[in-house]
Amino acid sequence: MTSPATPPPKPTLFISYASEDREAARRLRDTLAAAGLDVWYDENELGGGDAWDAKIRRQIRECDYFMPVISANTERRKEGYFRREWRLAVERTLDMADDVMFLLPVCIDGTSESNARVPEKFFAVQWLRAAGGTATPALENLARRIATGEHLAPLPPRGRTEPPISRASTAPAPGAPPPLPPTRARHDAHDGPPPMPPFPHHTGEGVGPLFKFFAEILWWIITAAWLLLRRAPKWIRVLIIIWACFTLFSYCARNRSSPPAGKVPAEKTEKRTKPQLTAADLAAAQKALKESGLPAGLAEFGNEVAKRLAAEIRNSEAADKQIVAVPFHSGITDPAEAKFLTDVFMPLWGRLSIERAGETALISTPLPAPTNEALAALGKKLDATFVLGARLVRTSPPATPATTEAAPTAPVTEATLEVVLVRGEDGNVTWSQSFPVRDSDPAAVGNRIADAVLHAAPAK
Repeated sequence: MTSPATPPPKPTLFISYASEDREAARRLRDTLAAAGLDVWYDENELGGGDAWDAKIRRQIRECDYFMPVISANTERRKEGYFRREWRLAVERTLDMADDVMFLLPVCIDGTSESNARVPEKFFAVQWLRAAGGTATPALENLARRIATGEHLAPLPPRGRTEPPISRASTAPAPGAPPPLPPTRARHDAHDGPPPMPPFPHHTGEGVGPLFKFFAEILWWIITAAWLLLRRAPKWIRVLIIIWACFTLFSYCARNRSSPPAGKVPAEKTEKRTKPQLTAADLAAAQKALKESGLPAGLAEFGNEVAKRLAAEIRNSEAADKQIVAVPFHSGITDPAEAKFLTDVFMPLWGRLSIERAGETALISTPLPAPTNEALAALGKKLDATFVLGARLVRTSPPATPATTEAAPTAPVTEATLEVVLVRGEDGNVTWSQSFPVRDSDPAAVGNRIADAVLHAAPAK
């Protein structure tokens, strides 16, 4: 007597979506599950804690299909955990053959496919359209094909290059996907340096032709300067860009620091209207230029400027958020303590960024000292409702009376993690709690902090 054959496992599909599209993702999950697919969906597969990121990564590595949900919400958000999921899925396709169907993008609204903010790999496959996540004949047909074992057939290709144009007819074949618009084609290719524009000539008499002539001269100067910049060697262009960045910083700092007329004595006006770059910025720039020659020195100098520019840009994106978090490990030099604080912060930040998507931000520039006053000043600067920070407090245990004489030993200190949530408006402490560092589970501490912060800072 033979035992019944074991049924083959169901094809697995991972749905990746922004938190604002959760309802549409649920409808997609129901349609795909009804067709016989094993749908991996983080709302019912994952819980809180530090293992959620590892589970998502493992599921993306092991799933048979990956379905990114594209919408106006994903277009509007410049960052989000779903973009990390998209990047992981694209990286997995690097090890796949070109005819393997793995990516199944689905658009749930009228977002244009031609200029969507998605990875380049998404444009190589045919998109599905399912308004609001509701079932469509195309979606149901795809689900049945995958569930019945036809999932090895590739999707109709959506090439990034235009096909050869037939002289007989330029109309697309019935059922073929429409060609991509030429807006994404490359227009800057050329065989040599661009030619200089001809100098304008004055023609006619009167005010009108004269005004037109001067306008043409101004446009010719701008165009010629741009073309000369493109013709220049790369290191000269880098030098000009760095100079322009410092000039812009100096101008902005001068405008911020210049007081209204009549408010400051005359002898202090000249000092305050000078460029307000910090001494650390100037020292780093001078050191890079002195210790390195061109063009290597420019590379190092430009790297330093780029780091500071990136930090300023990230900080500006943190403005006007409900919760701004300062990384706990900033400024910690002890490797063991820095690892503990990192292990505490990662699950905490993961929950905040998911449960309060669009309302949280992570500051990139570390504070010199995460005091309550510094956190309050940061909140006012960024116009944030709350600022979350932490610091290590070291205390010595109470001494016990010695029964016998013994050699003196070094004092033993206990490290305690003190976490505070400060209101940005008035600097008052909304919530604070201390956690011992020794023998503590960092994931558990991070989740306790997340629960307290989410309770103390209600959603908008």
